[in-house]
Amino acid sequence: WANLPEHLKAVVMSAIEAGHTYRNQWYWGGEARLRAQGDKLKLRSIPQSEWKAVEDAAKVFWNEIAEEGELHAKIVKIFRDYNDVIGQAGPPYNFG
Repeated sequence: WANLPEHLKAVVMSAIEAGHTYRNQWYWGGEARLRAQGDKLKLRSIPQSEWKAVEDAAKVFWNEIAEEGELHAKIVKIFRDYNDVIGQAGPPYNFG
């Protein structure tokens, strides 16, 4: 990144921003509309007691991945730190 010319950095950043815009349009204009008005999307829910089992299994999985190497451990730590923050933030960021 440091060796990339400024005009190419600007192109990359523009692409990233465009991706954010597209994602937001899909979430709010696409997925939200399908959830509220669509007939091709069927919503399902997982009981909290069952979801806890999914989260517990994921922790075991990520522990195994972290043991594969130093880089793996660093990446898993980023996920863990993120999940800790989301857990502390509470709803609407998680289902508590």
